[in-house]
Amino acid sequence: MSELLLNRRKKRSRVPDICIIVLLSVIAFLQIFPFWLQIVTSLQPLDFQPESGKIYWWPVALTFSNYAEAIEHVDLWRGVLNSLIVSLGYTLLSAVVVLLVGYVVGKKDFAGKKVIKACLLITMMAPGELMMVTNYKLISDMGLTNTYAALILPGLVNVTGIFLVISFMNSIPNAVLESADIDGAGELTKLFKIVLPMCMPVIATYFILNFVAQWNDYLWPMVVTSDPDLFTIQLKLTEFTSYYGGFADNILRAAALIFTLVPVIIIYLCCQKQFVEGLSVTGMK
Repeated sequence: MSELLLNRRKKRSRVPDICIIVLLSVIAFLQIFPFWLQIVTSLQPLDFQPESGKIYWWPVALTFSNYAEAIEHVDLWRGVLNSLIVSLGYTLLSAVVVLLVGYVVGKKDFAGKKVIKACLLITMMAPGELMMVTNYKLISDMGLTNTYAALILPGLVNVTGIFLVISFMNSIPNAVLESADIDGAGELTKLFKIVLPMCMPVIATYFILNFVAQWNDYLWPMVVTSDPDLFTIQLKLTEFTSYYGGFADNILRAAALIFTLVPVIIIYLCCQKQFVEGLSVTGMK
């Protein structure tokens, strides 16, 4: 009798887990399904004409040459190169700034520390678009329009990233830094040999989030660049105009859009472990 009751309790305890798994599976499907349809569209032959109201789960004929055609059509490789330069340049430089400021504000005691944190916090309340006119005038007066510097320098001080690092600094024991002081280590030595290795999960999280944000940015590159040789990948995508006619143009656009996801996926796969650790740690704060 006791074994029967025990089995019933085990079955009842599994019901919530099963419901959660089903719910998460449905959410995952809803997220992945549009991407899958886009991949299917990108692999259709250029003379393909879809039937109205019909969903195609698989291409009628696999046509990988669509990707080569899309890349050549608007010189996507140039856009990829420009986006890599801008995204990596901005993310790496801003990561250094975020680490330096986060370390000083999070671990050092000095006069006016609370005032500085309050000022940084206030800047988070203003949307980025509010500073766009001022940033453009500054870039224009410095003669930096149509340069990589115009795409990288504005917004280099990422306040959200600074507070992300500050919150992570609480997990670094002060005793470790005090021991380094006793051993005669300088501030840069402590920062890059002690603090940085311990902060790698949160830095990886910051790196991925900001790399994706810069990769997908459209508005600011459109404002400060007019030279096609400096167009990022998002600006290159706007050059897709009616060329073949019919559904062929949609197929090429789909191929180009899928192609632009490849670098982001590679970056995520390389930093996946640290990214998950960073989310779990910052989530506990």
